[in-house]
Amino acid sequence: MIEHRFCKPGVGGLNPSTGFKGEFKDSKMFNKIVYEKVKAEIPKEVKILAATKTKPAESIIEAVNSGIKIIGENYVQEAEEKYKKMSRLFKEKIISFHLIGHLQSKKVRKAVEIFDCIESIDSIKLAEKIDNYCQELNRKIDIMIEINFGEEQKSGVLVSELPELIEKIKTLSNINLIGLMCIPPIGKEEGSYKKMEELKEKYGLKELSMGMSSDYKTAINHGATIIRLGTILFGKRE
Repeated sequence: MIEHRFCKPGVGGLNPSTGFKGEFKDSKMFNKIVYEKVKAEIPKEVKILAATKTKPAESIIEAVNSGIKIIGENYVQEAEEKYKKMSRLFKEKIISFHLIGHLQSKKVRKAVEIFDCIESIDSIKLAEKIDNYCQELNRKIDIMIEINFGEEQKSGVLVSELPELIEKIKTLSNINLIGLMCIPPIGKEEGSYKKMEELKEKYGLKELSMGMSSDYKTAINHGATIIRLGTILFGKRE
């Protein structure tokens, strides 16, 4: 039995609709007070990824100035626009840039150019294409495999498909498999996170990217090493 290491069973995260009451001044601006409280209450080894979909570059820079080290974007085109405005931060490795959304085949080259880690690998074909562009651009990047717990409308690989994909990725020399990522089915977070922890141990992987504003504590209980926080740090999307 895996020991719960953070909070009582059944406790998720902070209420994403309110965060810490009275502290949001602008739904697009980074909330440093909330960030400091979250950072203080989670284990030191757990990394906070700021999910910045729809957020302006100014808010991201404020987050970085407050201590955020990992930025996550859902769409390559939106990420590219922000990358241009903050290129120095990325090029000098002040922060790490992660793609956390589905990656379309036609966007792979640009993704390889700007991201340090692609968390949403969901097929052998995609992994091979990333590896080919990495070779062409003389880059090596980290990747994670996205796990799908049986939701047909969502991306990701089924648990049964994972062994074959991992074996194939091992033959690719320009990408580095560091872990697994998931967005669990609503109402099945605990079971999904428990399974993710088992898979991480089974395959000897380093990272588990899981848990968002409403359930990050549950994710940490089951071994999350990266939690992806958006609403709790920036307020609701408009």
